[in-house]
Amino acid sequence: MKRLISIFFCLLIASFVSFGSGRIAKSPDYGKYDAEFSKVFNDVSLIGGTDEAHSLVVLKSGKMIFQKHDAAHGLRMPHILWSASKSFTSLALGFAVQDGLLSLDDKVVSFFSEDELPAEITEELASMTVWNLATMSSGFSRDLLGKTRAMAVTESTKETLASPIAFTPGTQFKYNSMNTYLIGAIVARLTGEDLDKYLDRKLFRPLGIKDYYWEKSAEGLCCGGWGLFLSPESLAKAGQFMLQEGAWNGKQLLDKAYIREATSAQVMQTQNATPEQLSSFSDDDWQQGYGYQFWKCTHGAYRMAGAHNQFVIVIPDKDAVIVFTSSSSKGQSVMSSIWNHIYPLL
Repeated sequence: MKRLISIFFCLLIASFVSFGSGRIAKSPDYGKYDAEFSKVFNDVSLIGGTDEAHSLVVLKSGKMIFQKHDAAHGLRMPHILWSASKSFTSLALGFAVQDGLLSLDDKVVSFFSEDELPAEITEELASMTVWNLATMSSGFSRDLLGKTRAMAVTESTKETLASPIAFTPGTQFKYNSMNTYLIGAIVARLTGEDLDKYLDRKLFRPLGIKDYYWEKSAEGLCCGGWGLFLSPESLAKAGQFMLQEGAWNGKQLLDKAYIREATSAQVMQTQNATPEQLSSFSDDDWQQGYGYQFWKCTHGAYRMAGAHNQFVIVIPDKDAVIVFTSSSSKGQSVMSSIWNHIYPLL
């Protein structure tokens, strides 16, 4: 009996050591669904002959039931997220709100100096709030992502604030990565830390994530709307953190109310849609609504999403997280493959 108790405690300690090292435990069902889940890799090649599926990780009840990756992209190798980076900027915003540094109703112009703001502040810019940035409803009509990545502009914040505004903020959805860039700039000046350092303290370190890298702009800021690299395993942990509504290891790191708001449909991608249009959107994962830098999905899910199909899909009804990284083309075809091959077995 003493020997059994000793073995039990050794196993218990080993599990804590494994968790502390950042590894995700495997479920007893690990390997059970390999044949069916692997079909997603096959489907990607059918979508486009040169398309690549890089990795696929599936968690159920916090444990890994499947993982597969190609030879060039390991489970713990950082992968570019493209616009899935935006969701991490949203989490940084949530922590800053929780810390009492700002509210979503604050006016954007209140965070910037006279030198950064245009000489003439329009009514639209004056009324713009952080909520408008977070929901892609600011109305900014010029996206400086390409020029900022190429270091072709040295003052991306100033140039974005001077961009034409196409509609009254809050009245339409218009995707623009510079909205997220401005959120990152605001968080950085309020916290005194750039996004990567702030999230390291608030999120990455508590989750045991060490493999992050975030591209910087010519201004020296993390490019909040893009440029973050994380491994599939780290993305799975971030997805599990979202599924647990901001809780980790028994601690509520981020207010669950913010998580719920961020992952709810705050704005719709198509305004004033006809009944016929709404019906046609029922299977379209890009028309289910947009939260605070998170996309709503079909099947009661939501996701982080980046170019070339980088996905972290959270499915609360199934207590599941799906991570997919790739260099592929048609996003809805990939999502449909996931719903066809993975969702029914969760």
